[in-house]
Amino acid sequence: MEFERLEQAWRSQANTPDQQAQAYLMEQLMHALKARRRGEILLFAIPVATMSVFTALAGQAVLAGQTDPGREWGALAMLGVCWAVLAAVLVAGLLARRAPRDGSSVRQTLEALLAANRRARVNYRIFWMSLPVFLVPMLVAVVQLHDVGKTTDRNMVQMLAVFGLALGASVGWNALRFFRVLKPEQRRLEGLLAEYGE
Repeated sequence: MEFERLEQAWRSQANTPDQQAQAYLMEQLMHALKARRRGEILLFAIPVATMSVFTALAGQAVLAGQTDPGREWGALAMLGVCWAVLAAVLVAGLLARRAPRDGSSVRQTLEALLAANRRARVNYRIFWMSLPVFLVPMLVAVVQLHDVGKTTDRNMVQMLAVFGLALGASVGWNALRFFRVLKPEQRRLEGLLAEYGE
């Protein structure tokens, strides 16, 4: 949803719209909320599907005897940290869901948009808290693969370079999204709610 248009309509002298204009505004707000929820579900489903595939492959390798969990536990720990982060995101999302309060449906929709923004900011903090926890098993896993003879020195350097680039891109994307999208959106929604309460 374009917040500039919403703010202009909100602050205009015609902020006492007729029933048709109110219905249109509500439809736009609900559309934005549904689109955000679909995006959240998709962004959660992609890593869950990916982690399921990686976990199945790791389980198959262990069962086939290709991997010794006693000597290559770093990769399993890395999988465990990833699953723990996904669980934390799921729990944070479930805890953030609240029953709608009484009041205007416009206010409820704005509060729902702000709650969705708050969930996204909580996920951002979960990402930052999990990053150092993830780095240790990742480095251990790379060293263990080298120690058991599954990688060469060159492979080890390549893996570390790929992991470093992927983590750097993830850090950059999350920081950019937080400061360019989530924080400005939070301020705008809080401002609209404050004005609505006046």
